[in-house]
Amino acid sequence: MEKRIFGATDGIRGKVGEAPLRPKIIKELGRAIAQNTYAKKVLLGRDTRESGMWMAEQITDGLKAAGAEVENFGILPTPAVQVIIKDSGEYDGGVMLTASHNPATDNGIKVFGADGDKISDEQELAVEATYFESEPKDDEDAPAVRFVKQASESAEKYYEQIVAGQIGDKGFDGRKIILDAASGAGHDWSRKVFEEFEIEIEQIDPEPNGKNINDGYGALYPEKMAEQAREEELIGVALDGDADRIVLADEEGRIWDGDRIVILIAEYLKQQGELPADTVVLTEYSNLATINYLEAEGIKVAKVVNGDRYVAQKCVELGACLGGELAGHIIYLPWLRGSDGTFMALMVLRIVQESGKRLADLWADYENLPSKQWGLKVREKRDFAEIAGFNEAIAEAEKRFAGKGRVFVRYSGTENKLRILVEGEDAALVDEIGDGLAKIIEKEIGA
Repeated sequence: MEKRIFGATDGIRGKVGEAPLRPKIIKELGRAIAQNTYAKKVLLGRDTRESGMWMAEQITDGLKAAGAEVENFGILPTPAVQVIIKDSGEYDGGVMLTASHNPATDNGIKVFGADGDKISDEQELAVEATYFESEPKDDEDAPAVRFVKQASESAEKYYEQIVAGQIGDKGFDGRKIILDAASGAGHDWSRKVFEEFEIEIEQIDPEPNGKNINDGYGALYPEKMAEQAREEELIGVALDGDADRIVLADEEGRIWDGDRIVILIAEYLKQQGELPADTVVLTEYSNLATINYLEAEGIKVAKVVNGDRYVAQKCVELGACLGGELAGHIIYLPWLRGSDGTFMALMVLRIVQESGKRLADLWADYENLPSKQWGLKVREKRDFAEIAGFNEAIAEAEKRFAGKGRVFVRYSGTENKLRILVEGEDAALVDEIGDGLAKIIEKEIGA
C-alpha cells in the first residue's frame, strides 16, 4: 500500500498552510500517532521555523486527546530527541517538527518510537488509516505567531553527559572551529555542546528569527564556511536545519561530503579493530570513486537506495556499525540508529586530535568521477517500463560507459520529482546522457 501523507524516508513534509500542514489536520494526526504508537509520554521538539510554534500546539492537543502526556522541549535537534528518548527510558515516543534542510516556508513531522528510531512503514500506514477514518474537516487557517527561542537547558546537559560517555569527557583544549548551523536547531544547541568540550566557536550563521533557517547557510551551502576555514586555517562544521546532517571543511578550504567523512571514520575504526566485518553501508548516490577507494583499502561496501533509516537498517542486517549518505547523514550504531551532526563532528575532532595531524592531512587521496544530477518535476510517477524509450536509453548509456560509469534513477519520496544521477570518467558523455534522459521524461511525464 502506498503512503498518502508520510514520505518514503523522512516522515511528513510539505508547504506550511497546505494540506497536510494545516491546524486541524495536524491535530488529528497527533491523535492518530498516539493511538498507533501506544505512546503514553511523548517528547516533543522543533527546529527554528516560526510555524513550529503553532504546529506544536496543534499536535500536542491531538496527542493529549488520545491520552498521551506531552513534554515540549522547544528547540532542539532531531538526533537529540532520539538520543534522549533512547537513553532516558522516560518516554514512549517522540515527535520532531522540522523540514530538515528545506526552507522556512516548509515544515514537517518526524515520529519516533520508544527506542528512539523512526517508526516503521507499517506504523506510518496505520497512522494514516486512523487519520482518514476520522473523516477530518479542514476549515481553519494557521494562526499568526511571534517567534520565540524556547529551549531546554536540562535536555542540553543530559545530552552532553551521554555524548561524554561515547567520545570521552576529555576536552579539546580550546581548539577553535568555524560553525555554520543553518540558523537552525543547532545554532545554540550545538554551539553549547561544543563549548562544553572546550572548543572555541566562531559562528557564522545568523541568529534564528523563525524565517531564515537554511537561508544560504548550513550543510546545503557550505561555501562560506569553507572559505572562512581556509582563511583562518581551521576546521569548519556545517549542519542542516535540524542538525542531523553534517558537512566539513578542512584547513585548506576543501569541502568534506558524507562520503569523505565515512572514509575517515571507517579507516580509523578499521585501524582500531572496531569496524565489524570491515564493512560500511552507503547509498546509490555515493560516487563510484568513493567505493573504489574503500574497496582498495580492504573495506567492503554495501549499498541501499537512499535514506538514513535504510542505511541504519542495512547496518543492523549486516552487523556493520557505520554508514552514510553523500549529503551528510552519517550513521554510527554505537551512538544512534540515526544521523547526528553534532556528535559526528565531535567524533571527527577526536580522530584528528588522536592523529596529531590536521584534518587536511587526512584527506583521502582520490578524485570523484564527474557526476551530475537532474531533478525533474513530473505530473505522475509512472513505471519506468511504461515510459517510451526510457529503459532503452538507460541500457544504451550503460553500454557506452562500458563499466566506467553508471545511471541511477528514482522518484522522490516526498515530491513529484524524478531524480536522475549520471556519472562516468567522461564529463561530456555524462552531460549528453543525462540531458537525453531528461528530455524523454519532460516529453512523456513532465509537469
